[in-house]
Amino acid sequence: MPDDLHTTPAITPPAPDSVLYFIFQKDGDGALAYEVENGSWAHYWYGYPFELGGKRYFTGFAYQTPAKYGNPDETQYPGPDAKVTIAQATYVFAPADAAKPWVFEGAERHVGEFGGYEKANSVDETRKPHSYTTPGGKRLLAVPTWSLESGTRLASFDVLVFNPGELQQVDDTHWTYLGNIGAGEDNSAACDDDAGPLPCARSTGTLEFVADDGNDLPLIRVAMHGASIGNDGKLRTLDGETIDYRYDAGRKQYQPQ
Repeated sequence: MPDDLHTTPAITPPAPDSVLYFIFQKDGDGALAYEVENGSWAHYWYGYPFELGGKRYFTGFAYQTPAKYGNPDETQYPGPDAKVTIAQATYVFAPADAAKPWVFEGAERHVGEFGGYEKANSVDETRKPHSYTTPGGKRLLAVPTWSLESGTRLASFDVLVFNPGELQQVDDTHWTYLGNIGAGEDNSAACDDDAGPLPCARSTGTLEFVADDGNDLPLIRVAMHGASIGNDGKLRTLDGETIDYRYDAGRKQYQPQ
């Protein structure tokens, strides 16, 4: 069932530096990004308060850049496939302790990889996150994000799932990254509205969770609006088009249908 993230009253969440400390076991002296080991940097990424199974949780997500080996003075230029590692620290709200209402529950340093050029996808503060509680009691979260590619701003959602129950396999994690869902693009930084060689194309995608019979995780449906550039180089209207993504258990990722 879909969830409204704003049903939980506002409670001051754990501080970002607390999240980073519990994940990486290194004090950054209040910084939101600092080196942790072998040239690898930890960065705070996103904070998510939610209710599930009668408990109030807060999860702080971070990401870690790849380690650097060899000559530290060498200039390195990471490519688009140079992803970062997603990590998380989760807390449970305990109102009986007013001084420390958030009790640390656990942290995981690797719940997936995303981004490129050794950077995470940027959180898009102009769009709202979406969440969904599955019939099996898991929490699905779609964080609105964006990235740049050849001067085009790509809108997307990065999808993660929380399993509060006992883990079944050694390599299972409570939070798991399930992939990136495209949700529009804007090439206004590189286009020409006056019939130039690259026409201006702007599109947005509206995300919806749709129950998938026989599967705990739902379909993710994106309804597109606006226009994109077709294979012929001309604008193509997208209004009314939808793309469905289904969870692939083998790949542990959402895939377009």
